[in-house]
Amino acid sequence: MVYFGQIKKKKTFKHFKVLEKDNPSGKVYLNVARVDANGDVWASDFEGDGNLYLYDRNENKFNLYLKGYKMYNLLVDENGWLLIGSYDNGLLHLNPSDKSYTHYTKKDGLNSNEAIDIAKGGNGVYWVNTRIGPSKFDIYTKKITPLGLPKTRYNIGINVGINNQVYIGGNNGLYSFLPDQVVGNQIPPQIFISDLIFSNVNYLKYRNESNDITLTHKQNDITFKYVGLHYSNPEENKYQFKLSPLNDEWINADSEHIARYFNLSPGTYNFQVKAANSNGIWSDESASVQFTIKPPWWTTWWAYLTYIILFGFLANRIYRFQLSKKLAASESKRLREVNEFKNNLFTNITHEFRTPLTVIKGMADNIKSDIKKKQLDTIDSSLEMIERNSDELLHLVNEMLDLAKLESGNMELQLVQTDVIPFLKYISESFESYAEENQINLTIYSEVDSLVMDFDANKLTSVISNLLSNAIKFTPESGKIIVHINQINQNEASQLLIKVKDNGIGIAEEELLNIFSRFYQTDASTVRESEGTGIGLALTKELVDLMNGSIDVKSSLDAGSEFTVMIPITNNAAKSDAIQIKKTPSHKKTKTTSYQTEGASDNDSNLPLVLIIEDNLDVAHYLKTCLKGKYETLHASNGIKGIETAFDKIPDIIISDVMMPGKDGFEVCETLKSDERTNHIPIIILTAKASFEDKLKGLSHGADAYLSKPFIKEELFIRLDKLVASRKKLISKIQNEGSSILLKKRTKNPKLQFLQKIVKLIHEDISNSNFDSEELAKKLLVSESQVYRKIKAITGKSTAVYMRSIRLQYAKDLLISSDKTVSEVAYETGFNDPSWFSRAFKKEFGYSPTAASK
Repeated sequence: MVYFGQIKKKKTFKHFKVLEKDNPSGKVYLNVARVDANGDVWASDFEGDGNLYLYDRNENKFNLYLKGYKMYNLLVDENGWLLIGSYDNGLLHLNPSDKSYTHYTKKDGLNSNEAIDIAKGGNGVYWVNTRIGPSKFDIYTKKITPLGLPKTRYNIGINVGINNQVYIGGNNGLYSFLPDQVVGNQIPPQIFISDLIFSNVNYLKYRNESNDITLTHKQNDITFKYVGLHYSNPEENKYQFKLSPLNDEWINADSEHIARYFNLSPGTYNFQVKAANSNGIWSDESASVQFTIKPPWWTTWWAYLTYIILFGFLANRIYRFQLSKKLAASESKRLREVNEFKNNLFTNITHEFRTPLTVIKGMADNIKSDIKKKQLDTIDSSLEMIERNSDELLHLVNEMLDLAKLESGNMELQLVQTDVIPFLKYISESFESYAEENQINLTIYSEVDSLVMDFDANKLTSVISNLLSNAIKFTPESGKIIVHINQINQNEASQLLIKVKDNGIGIAEEELLNIFSRFYQTDASTVRESEGTGIGLALTKELVDLMNGSIDVKSSLDAGSEFTVMIPITNNAAKSDAIQIKKTPSHKKTKTTSYQTEGASDNDSNLPLVLIIEDNLDVAHYLKTCLKGKYETLHASNGIKGIETAFDKIPDIIISDVMMPGKDGFEVCETLKSDERTNHIPIIILTAKASFEDKLKGLSHGADAYLSKPFIKEELFIRLDKLVASRKKLISKIQNEGSSILLKKRTKNPKLQFLQKIVKLIHEDISNSNFDSEELAKKLLVSESQVYRKIKAITGKSTAVYMRSIRLQYAKDLLISSDKTVSEVAYETGFNDPSWFSRAFKKEFGYSPTAASK
């Protein structure tokens, strides 16, 4: 039973009853009652969800009208409709005539669902006050528009005064506004950063008093949560944020309340966020939070300092290690260079000694043989050759002894005072014949006629001799050498000037610094233009230094060289008119640039042809004397000429030195063995390089034999005889096997491969009787004489005879394997006359072709 009192004039109360079925509790307290313009009474209770009741006059009771609606206020609009505000369920616009209604809530535009009061404006406008601000409701358009007044709590009570000015009470006082002057939502939201989250921890709750937020390098995945507080349509608030210094521009987040950052680098950051209301009015100030992500310990300054110290230590250790490696490599390289230098020096000096020794020993043996045979006419030339090579050996030995004396400091000057000009001319003129032999023009002139001074005749002779010998050695035919003598004043002292200038091959710029070094040679390879040990210029420099003089050189490749000797002029020694020279100038053998042949011809000689490739004429002459009567000889003075001669003449055997101009013996051997024209020719390497490694090197280039200087004549003939016997054995084998078997063989022997090629070419034109040696040479792309000599060397037959043998062998195979007649086979194998075919067949095989066909 619910009681509702109404005061009457009789001062009595009338009780109204609410049906219990409408409220199961049985008791309903109607704490809000409103009377509309029609006199109807509306009431609401606040128990539970609250209900809205309408009084029924006929039944004299309140009936349930709407469940869950707690009424705050009631107003009748100008159409007679009811506007009912609720505690938490928005606004009800009710048509009393048919009891239809429309329910408006926050989603329809109210600032809040707590519609605490209603006031009438003008022109169908009603103001609905909520706890967070008023909203304008137009009963004609049915549109609700929220107004953005200052943020506060608004209370019951909204009134419209003169000029429709609206008054509202709130916790912060009374608010008043003219509806026409308020357009939309003009107050921006108040923005707050609610959370700074990493590892599921809200760090804003644990900030220290200074508000400093410090994170570790692992806490670099961060989430920010923020909210814009506004009482008017807060769900339509918009947000922008940025994280300085990572972002310089604001990032639009729309209505998103979260910003996330991942893998932030160490540093200090400032997160800022601002908000805008539903009308796009942005807050003037942004909310911000500053935080610092500390770097990991390995990126701190003291860590870098540690790194620098460690790096410096490691760099020092690595530098020392690399330096030690470089020093070790440098020392190893130096040792290798020293070892290579020693080997080259030993090889060159050995060559210089062994070559004349070969001639001396060989010619001495020849003299003994000539004496026994009483051939006295050849003894004089042999003795002359022995004497020349003995002088050369003596000169080499004297140079090495002089150099040793200079190094030990035991050499002294033997000075005499006399006119040096005639002496210098005499020494220089002694080289004229040597220069003429090599077709070189030697000019000697002096700008002074007489110059008396102290000098050592023997040592000055060595200086001039070495300079002129080198000039002649390295100047080509038709070249020119000038010896210039003068007296000059330099550094307030009188000097003897001697210049030796040539237009020869010159010296490379990088080699000029070492030109006076002991045993240094500009060309230390086996392909040297001239012989030598590298002693001459070193000795010259030492002797000039002993005379307190100086020696300089100017040179460039292919432009010649100029050596300048300056010797101080003194007059302190005893005067002398006669000068004795212990050492006469040493003139080496004549230079030869073109090859020579002796006893060689293109006719079919019974004697094997030997090509001698040797730059030393005395050694070549000795070899010729050894081979005379048993072999025909050709001579080429260098490797290039030797290869040309071998291609042109196709000798039976080649004897080649190793150390020669142009191409050395190894290159000669490799070139000839790789060419089809000459790969069959046996080659004997003859050299002063007698080590086991050198022999292996020669054999690896295709040499068939290796002889060391000085050699014994008998050993040479044994080698030659074995090679000739080997060739005869090959010839016999080829003749016995025949061309048919030869074609079927798989061989790497270049001789057999050459014959296989010839057999195939003949078989291709076997029926062509005009296919002769000339046609064969054309197909082989060589000369007819080259084909002849190669076939002769391999088979012992001439080209024509060997071609006939191949035809006959082919005919024999046809007679055995087919039913063809002798005449048919004869014509098929290129014989125009069957009778001549039968005779040739019987001569070749010992029986007639008729017998072969049975």
